[in-house]
Amino acid sequence: MRRLFITLAVALGFTAIVSAQTADVSGTIRTTAGAPIEGVVVTDGHTVVATDAEGKYSFNRHEEAAYVYYSLPAEYRVPLRQGHPCFYKKLTDDKVYDFVLHPLKGGKEKDFRLVMVADPQCQNLRHVYRFHSETAPDLKKTAKKTKTPCYAISLGDIVYSEGPRNANYLMPMIKEEMRAENIGMPMFQTIGNHDCDYEPVAIGKRNSTPTVRLQRMFEATFGPIDYSWNRGDVHIVSMNDIVYDDINNFKKYHGDFTNEQVEWLRKDLSYVSRDKMVILCVHIPLEHMRKSNNVQTVLKMLSEFAEAKIMSGHTHYSRRFTHKNGIHEYIFGAASGCWWWSNNNGDGCPNGYGLIDISGNKVVDHRYKSTGFDINYQLRVYRGNATFGGKHEQPTLPFGSDKILANVWFADTDWKIEVFEDGKLSGDMTKMKTSPYRGDEHPSLTSSKDWWAIGYNTGVVGRGHKKGSTRKNYCSPCHHMYIYTLKNPNAKVKVVATDDKGRKYICDHVIEGPEYELAAPPVYKVGEVW
Repeated sequence: MRRLFITLAVALGFTAIVSAQTADVSGTIRTTAGAPIEGVVVTDGHTVVATDAEGKYSFNRHEEAAYVYYSLPAEYRVPLRQGHPCFYKKLTDDKVYDFVLHPLKGGKEKDFRLVMVADPQCQNLRHVYRFHSETAPDLKKTAKKTKTPCYAISLGDIVYSEGPRNANYLMPMIKEEMRAENIGMPMFQTIGNHDCDYEPVAIGKRNSTPTVRLQRMFEATFGPIDYSWNRGDVHIVSMNDIVYDDINNFKKYHGDFTNEQVEWLRKDLSYVSRDKMVILCVHIPLEHMRKSNNVQTVLKMLSEFAEAKIMSGHTHYSRRFTHKNGIHEYIFGAASGCWWWSNNNGDGCPNGYGLIDISGNKVVDHRYKSTGFDINYQLRVYRGNATFGGKHEQPTLPFGSDKILANVWFADTDWKIEVFEDGKLSGDMTKMKTSPYRGDEHPSLTSSKDWWAIGYNTGVVGRGHKKGSTRKNYCSPCHHMYIYTLKNPNAKVKVVATDDKGRKYICDHVIEGPEYELAAPPVYKVGEVW
């Protein structure tokens, strides 16, 4: 029996040596002082391994893999190259890929902030300039005011390609605008459906499916598509959740994960302690894919951890949603609003981004930050018979002068919305039932949409009237519209919204007409360059 054990040990040792010798990819991960780092997870987006006691790893690369990269441990700095996180190396004919990590002074961070930037969606140079002049400075100002470390994450649709309208040439330019020096923090990237390259890509083993072929331009600019990293007691994952059915038709896609992606995530999460929080960042909300078996599998995997959250964009409206297993999903309004035509999303939420504050393995705060406004700008109030719009159309609210409506950007059941008439508390506003995209494209008594914002985009700008613009894109559902019947329609009205942290946001101006100073985008001088 002893002889058998020795024989098995020798055989296993020999197998390990052969495996190491024949591996396509190998390397060592060390600190800046040269010490090996054990337990760092390394992947090519398919195979997932961890470094040994000597900081070494090895595996056979997948034929479709473009990069080798590691899941940044929480105890180390985010490595930057030209102002962007660089935790990866492009796979070439080389077989050895070493990495050096810089320890954080004081160890891993217990408290930090994640800044969620959804849908910058730049289609032309004017859009990039608006990001440059409005969004980037606002992000930098927010980072400077934040007392904890800040890390930004894009939630996809960085550019706006669609069929023959290919804006991927803007990717390097918007990448430059997103440098840490420009926005005050490093930004990690997530791919969106409009970030895909619709030009033909050669079919082959390395580009076997439409989804893989269409993501190559994004990879070449920003790096890996499915990856993870760690801060404090949080494991953060970004994944592509767009599956293309036809490379020749940009509309032939649906939100989902492939079987291979689910398996990659399973391997990645197998190295994460169950007492951690996992944050999954995607483009299309998982709330839209509740019938997908793979999405349900992912939700089940996430539920195994002490805490799990999902961050998404795509919709150009703000919403908080709770899945059946209790996992919360944050859907953020777009940085581009209604594609940079105005300063508002289709649901009336201003152009902006999300703030997620974390302590330990918990989200301790969440807010929506409007670009160019103070953090306390959180609501807008309308008279129930107001007329909005412009030369193209003028929608009128049908509720009557004794009603007021309030759009409270990120409100949910944990908020309290109170009305004061002539300085005295009158009562609480009631949340309206959310009306759908279609079948509600004009004001009605059951419409919860923000017709002030819609009136600007459709009535003033003319989107939804001109050829090539789809009306429903500018008539988004509003998941945070409230209504109230005034006791005295002539009273001086003040609305006080109190969030789940007890912070109060006050609006004492009732909009009764277009009043579009806050909706209109800035006018920049012709020929202005940067």
